[in-house]
Amino acid sequence: MANQRTIRQEVEFTGVGLFSGKPVQVRLKPAVAETGILFIRADLPDAPVVPATVDAYAEVFRRSALRWNDVTIETPEHFLAACYSMGIDNLIVEINAEEMPVLDGSSSEFCAILQSAGVADLGASRPVFEVKEPITISADDASITALPYPAGLQINYLMDFGGRYLPTQTFTCDFQPDSFVREIAPCRTFALSSYYDEFKRLGVGGGVTDDNAVVINTDGSFTRPISREPAQLRFPDECVRHKVLDFIGDMALTGLEVRGRFMAVKSGHQVNARMARRIREAFNRPEETGKAADKHLGIREIWRALPHRFPFLMVDRILELVEDKRAVGIKNVSINEPFFTGHYPEMPIMPGVLQVEAMAQVAGVLLLRRLENVGKVAMLVSIDGVKLRRPVVPGDQLRIEVEVTRLKSRAAQVQARTTVDGQATGQAVLRFMLVDAEMLE
Repeated sequence: MANQRTIRQEVEFTGVGLFSGKPVQVRLKPAVAETGILFIRADLPDAPVVPATVDAYAEVFRRSALRWNDVTIETPEHFLAACYSMGIDNLIVEINAEEMPVLDGSSSEFCAILQSAGVADLGASRPVFEVKEPITISADDASITALPYPAGLQINYLMDFGGRYLPTQTFTCDFQPDSFVREIAPCRTFALSSYYDEFKRLGVGGGVTDDNAVVINTDGSFTRPISREPAQLRFPDECVRHKVLDFIGDMALTGLEVRGRFMAVKSGHQVNARMARRIREAFNRPEETGKAADKHLGIREIWRALPHRFPFLMVDRILELVEDKRAVGIKNVSINEPFFTGHYPEMPIMPGVLQVEAMAQVAGVLLLRRLENVGKVAMLVSIDGVKLRRPVVPGDQLRIEVEVTRLKSRAAQVQARTTVDGQATGQAVLRFMLVDAEMLE
């Protein structure tokens, strides 16, 4: 196991943010072991700190971001990929703006800056996560699967725009610091020509130049983003290599040396970050490696798991999910719920059967997170032991907890309960059959 590292001496550099177009000054400082990589917003009162961890990851438009106590660092992935490639685990990054500079749109200049600062061994062992069993993350048509690979870190990426812009491209690499600097770090960020209007509408991309980005056109040609002149690629497959660069930068948020074979299909920053979070959770709970869960699933991820929509979607958010074991969801009960119109309209009460439906939907999200259940529907086939303890009324936040008590390839049973402010409102035992979605068409 290698030791943790930092830089030998301070170094400064400047640039502009790719999306903001604002000038940025950055100072890198050595840090002691176990510090991690910390961004310090020198432009804000009290110089708040934002850690480069999966816990700080935030979803923003077409880039990674970190947010901690309402303080943001945007577009750190190219820099973090350079840190990961050099094995730099501990670093203080003082920055006077919210976005890291884009430099040449790749990681090459960041690698050169870190090399100029030198690398110092800190004598403390670097934490390592080794994939022991398959882990899969998916969203829509994007996915990442991690498999055991004792030789180190291998990344296989498939880039596919559905027959438009470019033919399907793949790139595979066994990660090594030297090969990263030669074969991946120089690859610049890119955008599809269809993004022009989107960038203009949102007022972003002010830092884009002809030298730090590439545009892919619908006819498969490459142009420079400002002049629209033909662009010269650094590699014939520069774009798919840049996706690997982004993947490495997002994996750096684990704070770990990662070993495994990762097969990524059309993944972007959000799916990458979910895999990074899964890895970190598996590292923290080794007994649940491969089973550790994504937390805080939002409504879009719930939509992907369930066929239900308004007015019959009874779960707003998943607060906790441990695959094959348990899930916790919430339903915010509003006076605007359509069922209040006719259900005791003078004294609105949430129907008990809809509390049971909320339990079933949270259970459905839990069961359909399993890799082998992708493309299936969880059909409720029996309900036992139902008890309704107290009314649920407008303004309540219904907490729904489900635990798996029996699980087979085509069937499952869960124990479910609902509470409001810690007081029990209902409970039931639910049984499901897992059927192929096309059977319902």
